Amino acid sequence: MNKIGNNTNVNGRPLAVRLTIAACIYSAIGLSAILALALLLPPSNSRVITVLGFTFVVFFISSMGFYNTVKKSMLPLLEVVDFMQQANLKRLGARLEVNTGDEIETLARAVNLMMQRIDGSMKRIQRMSFVDTLTELPNLERFKQEADEAIKAAHNQSQSQNGAVISLDVDKFIRVQNTLGKVVGEELLGLVSQRLAAAVRASDRIVRLQTCGARPSLLARTQLSEFAILLPDVIDPTEAGKFAQLVAASLRQPFQLENHKVVLGASAGIAVFPQDGETGEEITRSAELAMNHARNAGGGRTMFFTRKLNQRALNKLVLENEIRAGIEKHQFIPYFQPKVDLGSGRIAGCEALVRWVHPKHGLISPAKFIPAAEEANLIGPLGDMVMRDSAQRAAEWLRRGIAVRVAVNVSPAQFNDDNFTNKVVNIIQESGLPPSLFELEITESIAMSNPDRVQRLLEPLRLMGIKIAIDDFGTGHSNLASLTSLPFDVFKIDQSFIHALGNDKHAPALIETIIAMAGGLNYETVAEGVETKEQAAFLKKRGATLGQGYLFGAPMPAEEFEEHARAWALTGEGIKRAEQINNDEAA
Repeated sequence: MNKIGNNTNVNGRPLAVRLTIAACIYSAIGLSAILALALLLPPSNSRVITVLGFTFVVFFISSMGFYNTVKKSMLPLLEVVDFMQQANLKRLGARLEVNTGDEIETLARAVNLMMQRIDGSMKRIQRMSFVDTLTELPNLERFKQEADEAIKAAHNQSQSQNGAVISLDVDKFIRVQNTLGKVVGEELLGLVSQRLAAAVRASDRIVRLQTCGARPSLLARTQLSEFAILLPDVIDPTEAGKFAQLVAASLRQPFQLENHKVVLGASAGIAVFPQDGETGEEITRSAELAMNHARNAGGGRTMFFTRKLNQRALNKLVLENEIRAGIEKHQFIPYFQPKVDLGSGRIAGCEALVRWVHPKHGLISPAKFIPAAEEANLIGPLGDMVMRDSAQRAAEWLRRGIAVRVAVNVSPAQFNDDNFTNKVVNIIQESGLPPSLFELEITESIAMSNPDRVQRLLEPLRLMGIKIAIDDFGTGHSNLASLTSLPFDVFKIDQSFIHALGNDKHAPALIETIIAMAGGLNYETVAEGVETKEQAAFLKKRGATLGQGYLFGAPMPAEEFEEHARAWALTGEGIKRAEQINNDEAA
């Protein structure tokens, strides 16, 4: 590789000056020669011809000399031009060596500096393309390339040789990061990567002792809390299982973060090549499918890839695409289940429950599409759509003389949106619904995961008049001190307690405790899953405010709910139900 010298200033004459001097010198020599010949020859016609001929020869020779001088001076410039024409990404390390002492040398130095900077930028870009900046581990693209090479090497072996890819997800990491913040999460991720790297090296010496020296395993970070391990060769697939268990066990030792001790775990999926994938892309995807299955099965497990998992993943992808299309085409609509005042028997409100009216398969159960929507990160847009449609429906009912408070469920994905408060305000303003006729249901787990966030996002809505309900109360592990300080208006008693009446001797006491606590806090209570008059009578006697369940009506489309509410009021059905409940209560 040629390099230019370290001169920073041009010490020679500029090129234009040198060429001008050369032209003057050759012209002076030619004129002097012609003048001397004219003086030496006697005057005659032949003298004129001779002088003219000699003049032509002299100027021809002078021109050739000047041409050669210019050509010689231009050679370094042509070298620069040729160098630039041949420059490419493979020659970024090449350098020009030009020592003319003029502008061309300055140009060459500029070209060298430019190539040096491009070379440095390309190396940084390449590093960013193949290295995870947070952990300094190889990233997904680099991992796939290395897996490609390992699969090719396995094919080229004279004897059949297997290798494996382990996809590993750090259990509980997302929950820790959401609780302690992104900065602490990144610190934890750095500690996790260090421990995993040490565990991979140790496991190599235990499981792959014979080959780990020549072909060590490779650890990479592939997604937020996901890592991948490439085992270039294994004698038996069970070695990959043992390797994964050893690495996962390293994460069960506590991590010390500020004042917190964090214990994690791992879900692992294993794919063996070449049978589970012919390329780095395929084998990595197969391992990730197995890992997702292990994670969805409860976490802390290790599973091998099977073809059945592949078919299941394909079905899941089809479902996710249909959900996405269904949201765009407004196939998801709210159904409304009545909430009845246990004292008067009138319909005082309703809960909006999403249903999918599929163009081919008809009404699809939420149990099928809600988990898929959550995994595909579509539950947020879906929940926003249901919230908007429900508010608009309630506003239409109010204009037609039916005033009921509509409650909508808030998913964790919606609540994690920092713009949640503004989004709810905009929906209420667009619909024209009075805030007092709108209610948000927050699960107990959301409320307790980050009480400060709950306070910050919900208090402005509550001050507007929107009611805030804590859903599934009694099923979680609430800190009552925190709970009483949060902006809630309604306790929803989980239906599991109601269904336990008559079967579990402890159920009545638990329900009475919840109702008494709600009364002391001046909260309303809504009992879910009320199916019998006996249950309704028990709840009314203990002071529950509202009842919701099939005793009062199933979830139904908006038009049907409107008809149901009118008929309930016109036929006196509510009064009859209230009387029946009172009679059962007295009995």
